[in-house]
Amino acid sequence: MKIRTIMAVLVMVLSSVAVAKEDGKKVDQEIREVIEAFRLSIIEKDEETFNDLFYDKSIPWISVVADKRTGSLPSQSGVRPGSYVQFISWIVSTEEKLEEKFWDIEILTDSDIASVHFKYSFHIGDYKSNWGDEAWHLLKTVDGWKISSVVYSVTANPEPRPKKSS
Repeated sequence: MKIRTIMAVLVMVLSSVAVAKEDGKKVDQEIREVIEAFRLSIIEKDEETFNDLFYDKSIPWISVVADKRTGSLPSQSGVRPGSYVQFISWIVSTEEKLEEKFWDIEILTDSDIASVHFKYSFHIGDYKSNWGDEAWHLLKTVDGWKISSVVYSVTANPEPRPKKSS
């Protein structure tokens, strides 16, 4: 009788681990879909989709420009608050082809909140304008995963952007 009980408990534990892994894969995929929607909305200049990715208009959106920081300890110089509304407005207003590329994506989540960290580069046409690390916080809502904060480092391309030929 004891062996049957142990076997039953073991089967339940292994089943719950398998379900948890499957749920984790589903959540990971949902978050990756947010990242891809972010990327595509920049390329397609899709303001509505981009805006819908965020929890609300007041979320933190902060860049840290390394070459503007001064002193032996990090200072407030080079820390630039902004907003995703300003960012997508600029994206939509420019006629140039724009793209943000992402790689080395790491996702930590408990299925209610998530932290995403990745490397990025931002491209204007064929010119790689800047790059760095980017981190988002997300939360699960009734409407799906929403971005609740964005912070990113910026290294500007030291090579000037090529002039357009007339």
